[in-house]
Amino acid sequence: MTLAQRIEHDLKSNGGEYVICNNGPSKKSGFWEAFGIVYNRNNVKLDYAPCKSCNKVYTFKTTTGTATISKHKCHVFASKVAVTKVFFKKHIVTKQEKEMMTITVVDYRATDMRPFESLSGLGLKALIQMVLDIGLSSTG
Repeated sequence: MTLAQRIEHDLKSNGGEYVICNNGPSKKSGFWEAFGIVYNRNNVKLDYAPCKSCNKVYTFKTTTGTATISKHKCHVFASKVAVTKVFFKKHIVTKQEKEMMTITVVDYRATDMRPFESLSGLGLKALIQMVLDIGLSSTG
């Protein structure tokens, strides 16, 4: 049995020989939301990175990066990475999108006979934010 297999078995059975610790807030890769670093019971850091959800253990060295763990197929891990990609994805609003928003706002005001002040209300802002949140969470 390899050391990685022994670590994985210990983590799954809660043996207490090894623990998963966060890799620190300075790590930029979204993988560290789902993975940790293994320490033994003597508080010695080992070159292994297990999935926090299923405890699958991968070799990890700072010199080789996250290439190995990026191939992990855990469903929980995949959803965490997808969420990270969605939230950190930059979107530049195009001129066409701005024009569509202007037309929609004018249509809203004219159709519902609303004053200009209704566009700056907290209720409308909360409604728009909720619609955006729902749209973001349903992209797949």
